[in-house]
This record gives sequence, C-alpha cells and structure tokens, in this order.
Amino acid sequence: MPKSASKATSQLESATRLALLRSLWRSRLGDLREQSLIRQGKGWFHISGMGHEALAAVALSLEPEDYAFPYYRDRAFCLQRGLTDRDMALAFYAKRDSSSGGRQLTGHFSDRALNIWSHPSPVAVHLLPACGAAWGMQLDGKNSVVYASLGEASARQGDFFEAVCFAKERKLPMVFVVEDNRIAISTSTAETNPIALGVLNQDEWRRVDGSDVEAVAAVGNAAVAHARAGKGPAFIWCDVERFSNHSSADDQRMYRGVDELDAMHQRDPIAVFQQRMIEDGLLTETEAVRLEEELREEIRAAYRGAGAAQDPLAAECGVHLTGELSTPDTMPELQLGESCRILDAVNQTFHAAMDTMPDVVFFGEDIADPKGGVFNLTKGLSQKDPLRAVNSPLAESTIMGVSVGLASYGKRPCFEIQFVDFIYPGWNQLVSNMATLRWRSYGHWKCPLVIYAPCGGYLPGGALWHSQSGEGSFARVPGIRVVVPSTPADAAGLFWTALQGEDPTIILLPKHLMWAAQATKRVKPVPLGKARIVREGLLVTLVTWGNCVELVEDTLAGMDTEVDIELIDLRSIQPWDREGLADSIQKTGRLLVVQEDNISASVGQMIVAEMCARSDVMQSLKSPPVIVSKADVHVGFNPIYEYAALPDQQRITLALERLLASTLQSSLDDSAQASHARAEDSSAPAMIASEESSSSRSSKMITVPILGEGIRVARVVSILKKSGAAVKADDPLCEVETDKAVFPIECDEDGVLGEWLIREDDEVQVGQELIALSMAGETHIEPTSVSEPVASAAPIPYEALKRTGGLSQEAVKQLQGIVPATIDVTCRWETVRDARLRSKQTPGGTLSTATMAAWAVIQAMKKHERFASVVRRNDLVYDPDRFDLGVAVALPGDALETAVVKNANSLDWDAFPEVFNKALRRTRHGEVESKNRVPLTISSMGAYNVRSAIPIVVPPSIATLFIGAPYLLPDPKSKSGATMEVASLVLTFDHRWINGVGAAAFLSDVRKGIERFDLV
Repeated sequence: MPKSASKATSQLESATRLALLRSLWRSRLGDLREQSLIRQGKGWFHISGMGHEALAAVALSLEPEDYAFPYYRDRAFCLQRGLTDRDMALAFYAKRDSSSGGRQLTGHFSDRALNIWSHPSPVAVHLLPACGAAWGMQLDGKNSVVYASLGEASARQGDFFEAVCFAKERKLPMVFVVEDNRIAISTSTAETNPIALGVLNQDEWRRVDGSDVEAVAAVGNAAVAHARAGKGPAFIWCDVERFSNHSSADDQRMYRGVDELDAMHQRDPIAVFQQRMIEDGLLTETEAVRLEEELREEIRAAYRGAGAAQDPLAAECGVHLTGELSTPDTMPELQLGESCRILDAVNQTFHAAMDTMPDVVFFGEDIADPKGGVFNLTKGLSQKDPLRAVNSPLAESTIMGVSVGLASYGKRPCFEIQFVDFIYPGWNQLVSNMATLRWRSYGHWKCPLVIYAPCGGYLPGGALWHSQSGEGSFARVPGIRVVVPSTPADAAGLFWTALQGEDPTIILLPKHLMWAAQATKRVKPVPLGKARIVREGLLVTLVTWGNCVELVEDTLAGMDTEVDIELIDLRSIQPWDREGLADSIQKTGRLLVVQEDNISASVGQMIVAEMCARSDVMQSLKSPPVIVSKADVHVGFNPIYEYAALPDQQRITLALERLLASTLQSSLDDSAQASHARAEDSSAPAMIASEESSSSRSSKMITVPILGEGIRVARVVSILKKSGAAVKADDPLCEVETDKAVFPIECDEDGVLGEWLIREDDEVQVGQELIALSMAGETHIEPTSVSEPVASAAPIPYEALKRTGGLSQEAVKQLQGIVPATIDVTCRWETVRDARLRSKQTPGGTLSTATMAAWAVIQAMKKHERFASVVRRNDLVYDPDRFDLGVAVALPGDALETAVVKNANSLDWDAFPEVFNKALRRTRHGEVESKNRVPLTISSMGAYNVRSAIPIVVPPSIATLFIGAPYLLPDPKSKSGATMEVASLVLTFDHRWINGVGAAAFLSDVRKGIERFDLV
C-alpha cells in the first residue's frame, strides 16, 4: 500500500482555516444550487464536486505563477485558487461572459489570469499538456510547480501513464493528485485501479484520507515543496467520496445501495473540518449555521445575477477558432545555394529559428545528434542547445500533448512525428486539446505550435504505415492549420510563417521530394491560405499539392504537345486559397484535382464541393470537375500495390483528355439521353429501315439522297467503287460535296454495281440516279438494342434525325461516324486589333482580323500534324507537302459556302493576305473550289456580333474552329477596373482521331499566335 497520512494536528493558521471553510461551503452550496436549478428547468447540465472539497487545501500551497490543471470535480480547489461564485454561475448558465463564452460544460474550469488551464471532457487528456507547462517552467528556470488532478478511473488511460513517465524522466516540477471515489459512473474501481493492481510504484504515492481537510493540506504542502525544490514530480492518492450522482443525467440509487449512500456521509470533509474548528474554539455552532445561511444567500444572488447576463451570440460561433492570419515581413537569410533539397531548407530554417527565437523548442523521436532525425531535418540542433533539441520517447501522444502545454505556457514548440502514419496514437491530443483550446476558452488560452511529419508514398517499400499522406484527416478538424510544401523555398517559408503564428499548424513534408535537389531562389515567408501558381494557362485549372506536384509536372512535360494548363500548387490546405482557385476556374472553365490522399472525405472533394457551390464558378464551368486520387485502399509493401493505388501519369493524362474533350452541357445531355434510353422497353429492339428495306426486288437504283437544309445540288468529288464491283451494305460508293460538308453516299444492301451514270466533278441534284445495284439476295434488318449512348454509326431515331436540321440519312450516318468533342478558350484580341490599325500605314493596306487569325491557325496546323490531316473513308491521311484551309463564307439568301485557301502551308506572310482574300472573293462570286482536301475550317459570325457558338465538323475535315466577335471583360490583372478585349475560340474536333490533350495543345497554339501576332 502507498504511504498513508495519519490524521494531522492542524498546521494552518486560524484565519486560513476560516477562509478555507468558506471555500468548502461555497463549493458545496454552489453544487446544491445548481442541482436545484436543474430541477427547476433553468439549466442544461450539472456535474458535482460534492465529497471532493478537501482538495481545496492543496491550493493553499500554490503561488500565483504556479499552474493548475484540475479535473471536473475540483470545484472547491478552483474557488480556493481564486474563481468566484459568479464565475461558476456564468459557466452553469453558459453565458457569454463565462470563461468559455458558453462553449464548455459546467465543471470545465478555466481562468488565464489564475493559470487554471481550460479543462477538456476526455478524461486524463489534460495531463500531458500539464507536463508541457511544467517543462516550460523548467526551461525558464522558474521556481514554479504544476498541479494536475484526475479521478482514479482516469488513471487507466494511457495518457496518465505517459504523463507520469515523462514527468519522472525529466524530473518535472509537478504534483499529480488522484481523487479516488471508488466508482466510475456506475462501475466499481476499487480492485481495478492501478494502485490496487500494483502497477504503480506504491513507494512514490502518498495516500491521504480525503475526509480530513488538514491532512490533505499537509500532504499537499509537502508535495508542492518537493516539486518546487527540483526533486521531480510528487504523487498523491486521495481517498474521497462521491456524494452526488455522477452528473445530472445520472441516478446513483440505481446502482448503489442505501446503506452505502448513508454511510459515506459520515466522511463528509466539510462536516469533519467544521466540527474540528468548533472543537478548537474557532467557531461556534451558531456561527457555523449563520455562515452557511450567509453563503447560501450570496450564492443565490450570484446565480440570480448570472442568469440575467448576456447569452452568447450566434454570429460569434466561429470567433476564436483560430487567430488572425499574418505573414512575417522577413526571415533570416538562408544559405541554400542555387540548388538544394527540402530537408536542407528545413534544417537551415530550424537553425535560424534556434538562433533568433529563444522560446523555440524541438522535440521528437531520434531528433538529437548524432542522428538528427531520420531525414536529418534537425541535424546539428542539439549540439547548439541540448535543452531545446531533445529526443522524445517513442510515444506520439506525449509529443502531441506536451506540445500543447508547452505552447499554452508560452514556448514555441516545433515537434516532429517521425512519419505522419504514426500520429494517430496522439490523435486524442490533436482533436481534444490542440484544435479546441483557443475556441473552448474563448480566446483566453492559445497554443501556437508546429507539428511536422514526413508524409506520402512514391518511395516503394513503405507499406501501410509509411505511405499515407493524411492531409484530409487534419483538414476537417476545426482550429488546425495544415500546409504541404513541395519546394525547398516553400518549405522554409511556410515553416517560418508557422513558427511566428498563433495557432497549431501541421506541416506535412512529402518524403518523395525530401531528398530531391531543386532550383531555389532566395526564400521569404510564405503566407498561409495562398496557393502558388506554378504555370499559367487558359484551358484547365489543375490543382495539386505535395508529391503530386512533381508527378503532374512530369506528366505535362512528357506529353507530345504542350497544353495550356494552369497548374496550381495549393500548398496551404487549411486555410486554402478559395478566391485564387475560383478566379482560375472562371478563367479556364475546367477543374482537375490531383491528390495522393484517399478519395472519400478528401481535400479534393472539399475543393470541388465548395467551388461548385459558388454560382459564379458553376456558371463558368464548361465540363464537370474531375479528381484523380488514390482510391479508398491501403498501400501495400510490394511496389505493385503502391503504384496501383497511387495516381500516376497515365491517369492524369486520361483525366485531362476526358476533361478537354467534353463540356458540362454535353455531359448533361448524355446523361439525359442515357436516362431516356433506360426508360425505354429494353426488350424491344430499336430499328430503322428505309422504305425499300423489306423489298425482295433483284435490282434497284442508287440516287442522290436528301442533302438537308434545302440544299439541292452537290458535286461528285470521287468515285470509290468501280462498275461491276461486288459491294456490301454500308460500303461507300462515292463522295459528294455540298455547301456544308463532304460525305459519302453508301450502299444499303449487298449486291453488284452496274454502270456509273455520272463522273467525278459532275454536279448532281437530289434524287438524280447514280448507278444501278443488282442485289445478291433478300435483305433483313439487324436489330440494335437500346443502350447507353456510344460513339458509333448505329441508326438514329426519327426524333434525333429531326434535330440534325433535315440532313439526309446518308449525311447523318457520316456524322454518326465521327465522335465530336468541343473545347474552347478565351483569347485576348488587343494584338490583332492593334496590328490591324498599324496595317493602315503599310503599302498593302488595312488587314482584316480574319486574315491575321487565319494566319495564326495555319501556323498551328503546321505544328500539329493531325489538324493538317483529312479523313478518307476509315483512315486519317496526312500529306506533308500540302494542306488546304477552309473559311466559312456567308452568301445571299442564307446560303453558306466554304472558301478554300489551297496549299496554305506553303504560303509565306507576304503572299498570304492576297491569297486569302482572293479565295474569299471567288467564293462570294460563286467560284467554288473542292473541299475534299480541307482538314480544318474557320467559321465566324462576327458580323452578327455572335460571341460564341459550337460548330459542327464533317469529314473529310478533322475540325472546325469558331472565332467569336470580340467583346470586353474586366482585366483580372488591373486594380483600377480596366477592361480587356477578348474573343472566344471554340474548336470542335473528331475525337476518333484527336484526343482532348492534343486539341487543347492545338487551340493553345492558335491562341498564342493570335495574342502574339505582329506584322512581319
């Protein structure tokens, strides 16, 4: 058994005993008042300290600079320490002026001026912060102590044992008090507490009778003196009674016998103490009754006044969650050289902090020299100051909890978790103390600290507990700041900002990048909540952070063509740059998030959800946002598992193609069509046939089909099958060209061709006979089941045919063969406009903006082979020596024709304007050239002030580019509200031959050519 304290002869002065008795009664009567108010429906919750009042005697030995970490039954202790009845009443009513601003339960005492630390509800979680405060006192050389109390049931918590171990290891000036009332709510602890089990060193624990106030005072005084003398922690085990229910939500009569309840009142510490004072002549029976009644009325008045005090304001729910963001103006100059690693930048920042910040303390597993941390982040620090760079035990809860207490005491902890995967034993400290201390104390207590940890995968062999990134777990905890640097400069700048901040900050260091040398300029403090724009672009906003920044950069660098991507390194996860991302998405209209963390409840989902909730962003989206992420799966030891789980270049490339080859509206249309298709009777095949499809005649005549939109005439471009050839259904027979497109006329049944009635370059009309077909036999209809929309040449229902504007079935089939996709970008128009104005002074006369835009298109076609190719049957044909350019020309009577600029690739700038304009003039005068070699057509409705339209593309062309009428937009780079002139470039391309990335790269080059246009 631990040492016991016998009933003590009073060592207290008379005045002290009288003052102490008042504190005991104030505690008891306050508890009774709150119980009465609960029964009157005037409160929400009450937890009592009745039976534990003797611990107030320990407070007699404490000095103002000492700290107290009391638990929720220490009401009398806190009153003796200096709290008032009004403080207790305000807390009971959860008023705005209470110590927590109405945020904490009753019994969760706090007072910054009295150094009473804000108590959290999870039991024993306050003990490690108590160790942190004691360590801070020790570092400062103060002659102060820390009081930390708990119930005996809490002594089974791991944090209790970690705190005892740490206090003993460092000989901290602490007094631990276990208040043993032998019951945990309803569970007996008499045989299961660590003293009873023999787990604790009983020679170190002084056991005292909690019904003897003066014995408690004597033991407390000796314990405080022991700790204050630098002899390390002292330990008290105090046997008390719990006179009341566990709380107002409990009734102990359900699990405790009447005899037990009656007998324990014989050990009432107030009754015993008061009776001894009467026996010693310090108080009469009458004076004792009068004292009790006097205090009862004072407490009643205190609660009456507190009940009328101001309630919290709903608008202040988020007040004191974190402090104001600030960024230091400067930081010490680091000697990083032109190239350095993240670990070098962090290490130099740590040395600068140790040299210039006397309150900074480094702590973590293996951080002291000669190891200097598993990543050498703390190399050399312990040689500078072994008291401020200290190896921690292998106990993450100790690291996390001690940091909170050390920070709230006034130090600047910078503590390491060896790998972020191992932080979870300390999770209770993070969510219960670190994240809540400022908020739950209404801003009176703060814990400015930095916890850093290597994170992430892409280093094979890490397996489950060395490969997590984890930022999503932290980002959703209110009150925590989270950053993930990906460059040495950002690592140094973010650390420096966090070290000067007023809030707990988690810094995750991507371990794949830790050892990689990177070009580094002079570093400066990096603001929290501000993303880094790695590269600017107009087609896609690609947001990423950590290890994935390098992955994305490698992906973009490895593409065959440069794509106009705006790459943003988020770097600050909480807070994050909402406005910066919103501005970028409104510019590009597309969002891709690449993250290493799990997908569910992730940062990527947070970004997408918040951005799509903003109407200004949602209205600008041209395509649904996409997230490339690790699935909800663990990382295995074999690298096959790791690389299967994590995002890679292929997935990013496919996501870009998907994003660039679709629009939000088309996706919605597809979804609606799919839903409609599923609503159909899937058991009934959907079929279409021509009027002659059921005929069994032996021959038929192939005629010119309906050409659509009132077009009556076409030109035969090429004859594809010879007379006498055997053909199959759907074989193309010849190609004809209309004002709109070039498309084949196909055979609809198997057979043998007769003699052609026309020749190439002949002009033919709708219904004109072309060639006879001798059928091989009777035909039948192949059914096509209704399913999800796919890119194929399946028959189109009548309603869909109507939506084509009346194109013939053959033309529709040709359109069905392609897979159209559209991408658009906004282009600055000032350079073209200014070049046009300057051209007025040149001998050649004023240039048209169409001429300059067409020139930019031709230069992009030279660079991108596929956009200089044409579709021939089922092949894509590229002629390296020649390509033509088409330009849509409006003619009288709503007619439309295509002007063909032949051999566009061979023209130089001096000749181009004349050739271009000549082609337009000839077309307007009815001199039509064949469009059979036109890979791309430019269309514009600028004359009608149409800003944007989605063009169609029909083979042999591979794409159509619409150039909208210029208009004004606010200039995002202007602070004076200036505007800029822009135009929309909308590209529709055949997705069978060109992917979204290739189209984006081509369109980017067109935009650059227009924006950088200059007269040559």
